[in-house]
Parts: sequence; C-alpha cells; structure tokens
Amino acid sequence: MASSDELRKDGWLYFKQDPQLGEIRGLDPWAVENGIHLIRTEEDGAEGIMMIRNSNRQQYGTVHGGVLVAFADSIGGHLIAHGKICVTQGSTVNFLRPAAGEYLVCKAKPLKVGKRICVVSVEQYNDRGDLVTTALFTFAVVEEVEPLILPPRHPGLRDL
Repeated sequence: MASSDELRKDGWLYFKQDPQLGEIRGLDPWAVENGIHLIRTEEDGAEGIMMIRNSNRQQYGTVHGGVLVAFADSIGGHLIAHGKICVTQGSTVNFLRPAAGEYLVCKAKPLKVGKRICVVSVEQYNDRGDLVTTALFTFAVVEEVEPLILPPRHPGLRDL
C-alpha cells in the first residue's frame, strides 16, 4: 500500500486542495463513478448526494441495499476524514423504506471521535425528504492528518 504522502501527491487524499462542486476530488473514484458527491464536511458533520442511476437499482426498480450502505460508508468516512485517515471497522444499517426518486441525500454526524475508534451516525433521505435509512458506522483510525474543511457548496440543493 502507498504511504499517505504518496496518496496526497497522487490526489487520492484531498488535503489542501481547492474544492470543486460535484466532485470528491479524487478521494474516492468509486463514489464519483457511482454518482456519489460530497457536498460538505466540517467538524460537526458531513453531507453528500447520490444521483440515482439505473446502474444503482435492483430488479424492483429501487436503489440496491448494498449501494445504500456504500453511500453511507463513503459520507461517514469523509466526516471522520476530518483530521484522520480511517477504515471501516463495522456497521449496522436499518432500511426504513425503498429508496427511489432522482437523488438521495446522506447526512453524517460524529457520536465519538477518539484516537483509535470513531463512531458516526448516518441518515439517508430521498428527494422528497423521507428518511430512507439510518446507520451506525465504526471506523478505526489509521493515521492523524491535517483536517479538511469543506463548507456547503451546492446552493440549488434544498435543505433536508
């Protein structure tokens, strides 16, 4: 595995880079490829949006549960990336209703940010503001780094 300095140089970690709307700036190319975009990350929370595509849907026409978990994990991980490099240690996801519409919004809030373990609460909403999932993620801290603060940059997205 590459060192964190190599990752920063190659753009895989977005420390001190100028934020651009609609991109995760190379931090998570899988997320960008799947329509997931980071809107905001600050010490008190992170928010993201996922455009619902045909490739995200299962045979019943709603978003596949695995995609919902990956979306929640990506945004929750970005929250903890505020000063830390972390990996997912575990998660519990509650699916409350089918995920459908044009897009989903994900909101992550820290419950505990420690030196070795971080716990994040995540909620996902559909484009009508209905709660779709709740989740709890535990992240293991790999390394502490300089934090990134990304204030909201999407004026057209209504507050959910």
